[in-house]
Amino acid sequence: MKRILLIALCVLGIVSIQAQNQPFYKQDFSSGKIPANWTISEVKGTWDPQWIVTNEPYPGSYKYQQQAPPIASKSRGAYMLFQAGYFTDEDVENWIKKNNYPDGWITSAPIDCSGKESVVLKFQHTFRWWDYHPGNGAGLYVGVSTDNVHWQEWDVRNGAKEATDMLVPVTEEINISKWAANAPKVYLRFYWKGLQAWYWMVDDIELTQANKKDVGIVRLLSHSENGNVLTTSEKLRVSIRNNGSETIAEKFSVTAKVNVTVFENQTIDAKQNPLKSGEVREVVFSTIDLSQAPLYQLDFNIQLAGDETPANNQLVQTISNEKTVLGKLTKWEKLSNGIEMQSGMTKLKVLFYKDDIFRVLLSPDGNYTNPAGNDIVIDDKIYQPSLKITEDTNAIYIASKAGKLQIQKKPILFSLYDATGKVLWAEKEPLSFGAKTTQQLKYNNDEYFYGCGMQNGYFSHKDTVLLIEKGNGWDNGGRPNPVPFYMSSRGYGALRNTFDVGVYDFTNKLSLSHNENRFDCYYFIGSSLKDILGDYTEITGRPFMPARWQMSLGDANCYNKKGTTPDVVKLVADQYVKNNMPRGWILPNDGYGCGYTKLDSTVVELKKRGFYTGLWTENGVDKIATEVGTYGTRLCKLDVAWVGPGYKYALDGCKAAYEGIEKNSDSRGFVWSVMGWAGTHRYSVMWTGDQKGDWEYIRFHIPTVIGAGLSAQNCATGDIDAIFGGSEKTYVRDLQWKCFTPVLMTMSGWAKKDKQPWIFGEPYTSINREYLQLKMRLTPYMYTLMNEAYQTGVPAVRGLLLEYPNDPVTLGTATQYEFLLGKSFLVAPVYKDEVKRDGIYLPEGNWIDYWDGTVYAGKQTLDNYNAPLDKLPLFVKLGSIIPMYPQMNYDEEKPLDTLTLDIYPNGKTNYQLYEDDGKSREHRKGIYATTDITDEPKSNSEVVTINAIKGNYKGMLENRNYELLIHRNQKPQSITINGKIIKDWSFDSTVQKGLLKINCGKWSVKENVVVTIK
Repeated sequence: MKRILLIALCVLGIVSIQAQNQPFYKQDFSSGKIPANWTISEVKGTWDPQWIVTNEPYPGSYKYQQQAPPIASKSRGAYMLFQAGYFTDEDVENWIKKNNYPDGWITSAPIDCSGKESVVLKFQHTFRWWDYHPGNGAGLYVGVSTDNVHWQEWDVRNGAKEATDMLVPVTEEINISKWAANAPKVYLRFYWKGLQAWYWMVDDIELTQANKKDVGIVRLLSHSENGNVLTTSEKLRVSIRNNGSETIAEKFSVTAKVNVTVFENQTIDAKQNPLKSGEVREVVFSTIDLSQAPLYQLDFNIQLAGDETPANNQLVQTISNEKTVLGKLTKWEKLSNGIEMQSGMTKLKVLFYKDDIFRVLLSPDGNYTNPAGNDIVIDDKIYQPSLKITEDTNAIYIASKAGKLQIQKKPILFSLYDATGKVLWAEKEPLSFGAKTTQQLKYNNDEYFYGCGMQNGYFSHKDTVLLIEKGNGWDNGGRPNPVPFYMSSRGYGALRNTFDVGVYDFTNKLSLSHNENRFDCYYFIGSSLKDILGDYTEITGRPFMPARWQMSLGDANCYNKKGTTPDVVKLVADQYVKNNMPRGWILPNDGYGCGYTKLDSTVVELKKRGFYTGLWTENGVDKIATEVGTYGTRLCKLDVAWVGPGYKYALDGCKAAYEGIEKNSDSRGFVWSVMGWAGTHRYSVMWTGDQKGDWEYIRFHIPTVIGAGLSAQNCATGDIDAIFGGSEKTYVRDLQWKCFTPVLMTMSGWAKKDKQPWIFGEPYTSINREYLQLKMRLTPYMYTLMNEAYQTGVPAVRGLLLEYPNDPVTLGTATQYEFLLGKSFLVAPVYKDEVKRDGIYLPEGNWIDYWDGTVYAGKQTLDNYNAPLDKLPLFVKLGSIIPMYPQMNYDEEKPLDTLTLDIYPNGKTNYQLYEDDGKSREHRKGIYATTDITDEPKSNSEVVTINAIKGNYKGMLENRNYELLIHRNQKPQSITINGKIIKDWSFDSTVQKGLLKINCGKWSVKENVVVTIK
């Protein structure tokens, strides 16, 4: 297979053609739909050709994991697109094996050309094609016919190289007078044939009468817009075409300018060799040296006396070198929050937004661009960093309170230091740019790397090579939600502000590249990984704050197979009630083509049974105003059929769904999606995709969820026991540990058995119920962690390195099969068909077995830990306070009038409980409450203090019962509350090796409650 250069470059525009003759037919697709009476081909078999009209970019596909920009800006409107590569995608080898091609044509409605003595077809287009196992007669054909049966066709690739982007639209002009002049019915056809990928964009179709004298430049033949290997001996070649109705039989010239300077004037001797109507001819210029700069602006002009269409006489195009290495500093100046530098024609900026956040930009030609706009970085305000900029003969230095950036001059090399002078990173080679932009850093043996989004099966990336692109399926090694962000254990993070794909090589090469001809990177300086996550989410947005019900179990399937959506009530919802099973929400239409009926009444009936209703979508959220505002749905699951293109396309989809819910209700947005990118964490649960339930599925999901959290993907998960396969045991084991993650869902309809938690019968039903009930009781603990993520970017599910960064055991893969939920719980899922668990590492401190009360010293590894099927290895760190609500099967089933505090004493312990109304967006206005709780030893006693609540919110109780569960091995002599002796307490030395239970009674939440245990 040929090596495909994945490239993206913003280039100078071309003057669009506007002939003197006004068009008598025009189609610009401004309606946003396929025009009336246009027909799309029908092909026998499974392939359904799809020409679409859109204003979105081409979404990306196999071997081209990036988005090609639309032919015209969104402000200009829609265009017509054929996206073959999106449909063949990673299955392309099967297409080839079966000798199938994604062929498809679209035919216009008949056009009346009566009375037109000559006819010229004009249109703009861009395309990218793949010369990999092409079919016979492969090409991009434009045809004309008067009977819709017999066609005259032209392959309009016109010598364009395969596998390269054409970012400047080309205007085609074809004189079709021979076939169309004076014809009452003329059909136009656009036909993709015999090519497996990638796309063809067409816009601004016109028919005009031909001018008599009209020669235009067609395109540059010698070079692509990007990816060129420019040398000292280059020849420029362009094609020209006679678009007029008459033969040109006189001399004329074509001038070539390079970077504004005239290079050569070529004479075309059409007197000796006439240029016939419709004829295309190549013009070749002399040899030129193009090795001295990273890119060049080429300007070609035709000088023909009497040319009636001067607008098509000029072609302006920028070409760039495949790779240019940044040279020495030639000039620099101070800016208000940084500096700007120059190396030849290349310019760079260093901009500080805060003392610990700065940005490095590079523009090859000095014209800075930001294709990502404000989609990834949503906050780039300058917070008055305190900068000291100095210079010596060798370097420039920019110092802030957080660190210092050193910029070597010859050549330009960057190095970053923290405030103590420790090197955080240093470039090994200067930045290189062209087809891709690469930063190569010096490798440190003791350095570890994290982040990069959801990389299935991985969280610690030292000595690995990661692709920052969607794809590779859904299993171990898949990339369902990649992110161009990473963190280093040395104390820094980096975000490449781009939607273009990349490769992060964390081996001793330490090379970080993206396929774009610009460099745009934000750097974060932090004393901890938590600090870096805080900086990263400060500019990209914090993780979304879910409602309480959104943390409960979700259920999905196509329950509308018989066309009666209300069936979900008796088939599923009533079964949850019958089985006394905790629940939160249902997707009744999760399946291709499933649809829904009587949605409004279904929503009402499901709510009576404790369910919110959501909808699965395969093609957009255009009906969301009605579905949310009128029918009452409250969540969206976005299928790969819609957001599968990934990158900006998927980010926009998540945003549209999230904001659609919030604009049409007072609820918080709730979206499940795949193919996310940096910024998707603001809107969506990150979901790992469709897999098969087995022990391997459980194994690789543990580091997957840890790793997602290290990119601020706080709500990350996969279906319980996957959607395919599965078994009684794997269902139980998978559900157990996922009850200690923020969100979870089960999906039926794809395996032999459905996936509800009672399907396998006893004892499995009871085990599943027990863990789901525990998850419901732990709601206030989890909800407080959700607020922490919303405020700081620090995830609820944490790799041990987040809390114990100085413990070398936590940095690599030794702890990849366990995690912390907040600071208190350590969860070690069983991922083998065994009744024991090996390799449980307990970090610093003392840890108590949640089930039997055994206390273990930290900094040891437990092997052969007894873990029968009903037991998840679960530990609590001594010095923890765990809040719990009353047992209930769905949110708001019962009032939250009793707060249980599960206390594990160890010196002085502090905990702050966060609460709000649990469902509205009022918390964003500061309408919430916190309660500070302490447990501490004091002279022969233990004192628990529940401080008066701070803040308020709608529905907050004025009074609340407090119940204390204190793990201790000594029965107290007496207990007082606010100085008064109480009798309502019990101590049992046989429960968890000692448990004191205190019923404190009902108290005003605005009063301090002090419990003294002697």
